[in-house]
Amino acid sequence: MEINNVSGAYTSAAKVTETDDEKETKKAQEEEAKEAKVGDKEEKDTIELSQDDDYGEDGIEEKANNYVANILANQNLTEESRALIQQYMSTFDAAKFIKMYGPFTTTAEVSAAMYAVTSHMIKYQQDE
Repeated sequence: MEINNVSGAYTSAAKVTETDDEKETKKAQEEEAKEAKVGDKEEKDTIELSQDDDYGEDGIEEKANNYVANILANQNLTEESRALIQQYMSTFDAAKFIKMYGPFTTTAEVSAAMYAVTSHMIKYQQDE
């Protein structure tokens, strides 16, 4: 009895082996690429405070002005309250504010301190 296609079977098995090796190599390359992407993403996830997030005197004064501007934008604020808040801001001393309520590391801290200072000044028309 003669055996035919022995070399063909061997070649087919070699192709399967090569295909498995290629798959493993390809899988390893894909994993490396994913790890590189994760590494890039981790680098992007770091927080860097820019100069815009300044908590010095100028930055605090700007944040305080923004806080007050939001209060003054309310149409139901009484004229007396509006005048008191505007007077406070005209004499606002950022250095003194930081010394009394700071140091600040977030805008939320600045807003909380501004609330503590201005809350007694705020009265709305419907409250009278």
